[in-house]
Amino acid sequence: MRVTADANVLFACLIKDSVTRRLFFNPALSLFSPEFIVDGLLRHVLEIKGKSGLGDDELYRLTEKVFSQVELVPDSDLKPFLPGAAVLVADPKDWLYVACALRNNTVLWSNDNDFGFQRRFRVLKTKELASVVGSL
Repeated sequence: MRVTADANVLFACLIKDSVTRRLFFNPALSLFSPEFIVDGLLRHVLEIKGKSGLGDDELYRLTEKVFSQVELVPDSDLKPFLPGAAVLVADPKDWLYVACALRNNTVLWSNDNDFGFQRRFRVLKTKELASVVGSL
């Protein structure tokens, strides 16, 4: 299953060993994210480190492992899809995730409620994705 993961899902994966982390490493999923997600990680690395309880080396290794599972899509490749994304969701912070889902023809994995009104692509929360993957 092709899935675009948003930043909150990625951060949850780094913070706690949970269903989210297990999904990240599930071979049934092909994960995508806009490349700007790396900047978000760098801005929040201290917060992630504090919440995870991991040391620098452990967090670095886990981050490398997590990012090895995700195809980072250059933001420049998403620009043609931004006008469509802007029509589908109001929050500009979500536009690159929507553009990534549109470009790669994926579902969007997000625990936010901001995507519920559009019908162009499917949005799954972690619990829903786990249920779908379990049935694959």
